[in-house]
Amino acid sequence: MKILILDDHEVIRWVIKQKVLEIVPNANFIEYSTVSEALDHLAKSSPVQYVVSDLELTEGCNLKLMEAARGLGIPVLIFSSHVNKDLIQSIELLKVPCYVSKTSGVDALKLGLQALLQGQTYYCPLVIQTNNSSTPYKETRPLKLTEGQIKVLKEIQKGFNRKEAAQQLNIKITTVANQIAKARDINNCNSQDELMRRFRFWEV
Repeated sequence: MKILILDDHEVIRWVIKQKVLEIVPNANFIEYSTVSEALDHLAKSSPVQYVVSDLELTEGCNLKLMEAARGLGIPVLIFSSHVNKDLIQSIELLKVPCYVSKTSGVDALKLGLQALLQGQTYYCPLVIQTNNSSTPYKETRPLKLTEGQIKVLKEIQKGFNRKEAAQQLNIKITTVANQIAKARDINNCNSQDELMRRFRFWEV
């Protein structure tokens, strides 16, 4: 049995392996710290039976590995600090069977792993509670952006103000302002701060 683990923290990967080995002592592991490495592995048709993946990586929140695993019929357990209604809904659409919050601890992780390996579904209590909450999570929804808007927001993310961003991109400051305004309007953001929080959350 081969399990692909994606997490950018070595200690977390070690914990996951120890919990798997308590259930399946002869399990084999392939470990990656970036989404691109994990996707490359799957693209090379290197067989794995299961995937255990974080969502909160250096590049930002990313569901590409879950999409690829679904296309290949590989069950996934998400083990992540990120838990909100929008993520849960996206993950349910991808038919990810197991979702455990890192804040729920190693006991919940082991329950999730047992369910994954037995072909069952398991969402930890925090994930269930969050999904049942009436609190909206608009600020974490993925943004709909044009290429021009992405370029502008990437410069703002670097710490440049609008004038400096215009200079970096060799465009007019009014163009920068218009791109930000349109991005806010399309994505129903009340402020530039909210727009940038959502931009930083997801890998773009």
